[in-house]
Amino acid sequence: MVSVQEFWIILGLAVVISLLLGAGGAYLLLPRQSASQEEAPKPRRRKDEEKSQERIKRMFALITDLTVTLNYSRVLEKSLDAAFLALRISNLPTDRLISAVLLFAEEEMAVPDLVVAYGRGLPRPDMSTRVPAVNGLLERVIETGDPHLTNELGTDPELKQFISFRACQSGYCIPLRAGLDTFGVILFGHPDKDYFTEDAQEVINTIGHQAQIAMQNAHLFQELKTERDQIIKAQSEAQRRLARALHDGPTQTVAAIPMQISRARHLLSKDVTAAGEALYQTEELARRTSRQLRHMLFTLRPLVLESEGLIAALNSMAEKTKETFNQTVIIQCDPELVDELDMNSQTVIFTIAEEAVNNARKHAQAEHIWVKVTRLQSDLAFLEIEDDGKGFLVDDVMGNYDDRGSLGMLNMRERAELVQGVFHVKSIPGEGTQIQVVLPLTPDAADRLRLI
Repeated sequence: MVSVQEFWIILGLAVVISLLLGAGGAYLLLPRQSASQEEAPKPRRRKDEEKSQERIKRMFALITDLTVTLNYSRVLEKSLDAAFLALRISNLPTDRLISAVLLFAEEEMAVPDLVVAYGRGLPRPDMSTRVPAVNGLLERVIETGDPHLTNELGTDPELKQFISFRACQSGYCIPLRAGLDTFGVILFGHPDKDYFTEDAQEVINTIGHQAQIAMQNAHLFQELKTERDQIIKAQSEAQRRLARALHDGPTQTVAAIPMQISRARHLLSKDVTAAGEALYQTEELARRTSRQLRHMLFTLRPLVLESEGLIAALNSMAEKTKETFNQTVIIQCDPELVDELDMNSQTVIFTIAEEAVNNARKHAQAEHIWVKVTRLQSDLAFLEIEDDGKGFLVDDVMGNYDDRGSLGMLNMRERAELVQGVFHVKSIPGEGTQIQVVLPLTPDAADRLRLI
């Protein structure tokens, strides 16, 4: 058997060496034989060594899986498997040990319940049990963020709802945390009130720490995947918008130009004055088409944003909107604040402002549109696009986006989230609309916004 001290050597080195050599290098960390093993008969000693080697190899494989997996469910499953195996390596029996990973439910609730995500030794009814975690052992672990031991697991006010835990005297619970966020807990129970010795607690704490790291990696990977999907969706929506804009604008006017020229050519031999008027109309069509195309090129890639910054880009957008569509856009910016914004944040602000102005121009029938970039707090920037148009019912518009051809509001929200901002819409029929975005200027501000 492997002693507790030897187990810590194995587990401490496993995390590093498993990354370098993989599970196949497990044989390098085989523990030396104890004195009692030296005295044991060779066949039995060889058999014990083989069992020890097999367990260590399995431990390496589990630690490697925990290190590299980016899937939540696999992290949870492998964490419990690793905990059970580590306890057995430490000469602690696990035949009557039961455990469960409890995670906060994803539903929108004032106080979310903990639900069973994965379990070992739990009957089917327990797998669907939910607890609010506002009392007893679960409350203490979540509130303090520290592991807790109890010798009254079977009578715990919340955990006694689980059939399997009613027969347990002792329990040990550790939190699953990532930074300021708590995902849930890992709970172990055993009928023996003295099962969770200090050694057992240390083993579980170590595996739990590895599980937290693995969950953080999985969480970060999921966030990156979500951001990638948002970028792809935004690009697809931009392509659809461009196609619609080309079809409804320049394509129609370009198609009309040859007809106007043909009409003018036929009129030349009959009515020179009418032919001249037809040519004048054709000239106006060409100029209008040119303005529309320049406006589209500007919105697709505003070079002035890269060369002169956000304020110049917003002013240029306002001028082109007035020139092309005769829509008044008023820009109000805090120059000192804009200087604190990185180029990524400036690009997001411009993109949201351009989308909101375009929506207001098309749908609000507004006389004026205001774009304001100001400081909300010392470390928070505030973007607001306001119009004096007809307004709308926010819930009705946001609630049926699946049936709409445009995803403008969702695009703006997702772009704000890309820079850890908070997006909000205020509108009342007959009283205009306000699009509001709060953007962090520091990491601490970003952490505060995450709690909103």
